[in-house]
Amino acid sequence: MSVEKVLLIRHGETDFNRERRLQGVMEIPLNERGRDQAASVARYLQGLSIDALYTSPILRAQETAEIIGNLIGLPPRSDERLREIEFGIFEGLTFAEVERRFPAAHRNWTTGYLAYRAPQGESRRDVQRRMRAAWDDLTAKSSHKSIALVTHGSAIAIFLGSMYATLPGTSIKNTSITTLKRQEDIWEILGFAQTPHRDESQMN
Repeated sequence: MSVEKVLLIRHGETDFNRERRLQGVMEIPLNERGRDQAASVARYLQGLSIDALYTSPILRAQETAEIIGNLIGLPPRSDERLREIEFGIFEGLTFAEVERRFPAAHRNWTTGYLAYRAPQGESRRDVQRRMRAAWDDLTAKSSHKSIALVTHGSAIAIFLGSMYATLPGTSIKNTSITTLKRQEDIWEILGFAQTPHRDESQMN
């Protein structure tokens, strides 16, 4: 039997998240609030049955996965394909700064065209291909019934956009959980970007 349930978990907060800066593949650590969020989601996951834990290799995801893994007793396994989209020249900037400094590239990016790559970056299509490859490999594990993937907000949204015609309008907040369950030959979204482990003071 292959995997029946997958939890897609966004990493905890960083200072760049708080400042609304594009991080991409930059190695930005969790801030204190992000570590608290990771501990909170870890305590919540203790009540669930998870057979394996995978993570993006980028620092903020790794730190989140290590906090989770230490509490639920599963060592996180790094998978390069779960990393965030590479924003290229946009990284480290807010979207307002991108629009001011790179107006043509900003305009092209905001069209949503899947094949467009910001200079020195990846396209949304690139992300979909590698995330889908990871998904197919990891959900085929016959010894696992339920797995958790710690990854990134844009990566999650872009990947799910390749699987579903429409998605809920809910924002994918730090340490939110999106739960997918296999129903025969399709994957059903049981919960999108849910935060049952967080109180309102943590909801940014």
